[in-house]
Amino acid sequence: MLTFKQVNKSYVGKARQLIALDGLSFSVPSGRSFAMIGPSGCGKSTALLLAAGLLKPNSGEVLIGDQPILHPRRQTALILQDFGLLPWKTVFENATLGLRVRACAKEERIVRTHQALQQVGLEQFAAAYPSELSGGMRQRLALARALALDVDVMLMDEPLSALDLGLRESLQDLLLALWRRRGYTQLLVTHSIEEAIFLGQQVLVISPRPGHVATIIDNPEAGEANYRNSTLFAARCRELRKALLSQSGRDGAFNRTRDADNSEAVTDIHSGKDTNCDA
Repeated sequence: MLTFKQVNKSYVGKARQLIALDGLSFSVPSGRSFAMIGPSGCGKSTALLLAAGLLKPNSGEVLIGDQPILHPRRQTALILQDFGLLPWKTVFENATLGLRVRACAKEERIVRTHQALQQVGLEQFAAAYPSELSGGMRQRLALARALALDVDVMLMDEPLSALDLGLRESLQDLLLALWRRRGYTQLLVTHSIEEAIFLGQQVLVISPRPGHVATIIDNPEAGEANYRNSTLFAARCRELRKALLSQSGRDGAFNRTRDADNSEAVTDIHSGKDTNCDA
């Protein structure tokens, strides 16, 4: 279980102190998939860095099981928005990088890297370089590097935000399949309402800065076959959009900027109206 207990985090700038998180508290049970959504600058990425052990809270605790996270742990993977690929290394070398850092034995490293590349459909591109891959393939490579580590916690910071709708849905399906197969605990930060509802068994709506949990939407059907095309899915998207807009009304800092590459719509099956699904 990944747990945040009354976590406060602030940054000290030249002119003032910026409070990023204020009393953030929630728990992701073992093997569950949660999504986190909220306005830009509300502390979502900070929360992921705390969960990864790359930052420490000013007060409160972040725990995995009953152990406070005081430093990065081997069983946690973090996928950032820019993928963190090394352009001078091949697909295979990028995928095996984490295992090399962990001083994994060479034979085991080769086997696990090939298995991870096979799982994401990139084994035939093992000798290629990142510049030769499409955006979707680079995303799959970042996933392969994480999967090779045999993790029990997967953290992702808007990993699909730069992709077109068709490719993004395809990779959402891949994320879902890998999570089902591997059984790790998953926390995804996204600005897409549709993505949050498709992948999150619970969706944490974070308030405008300083961030705390404004509301939690239970979404146990996430991951079910054909959920994306169901009436319930459309209703949950509307529920989440309403929750986000209520935060906008409470605080004018809510950022409703829309990226054309991210814009999606879910059709209200009963009314025929389109409900925008990006926040």
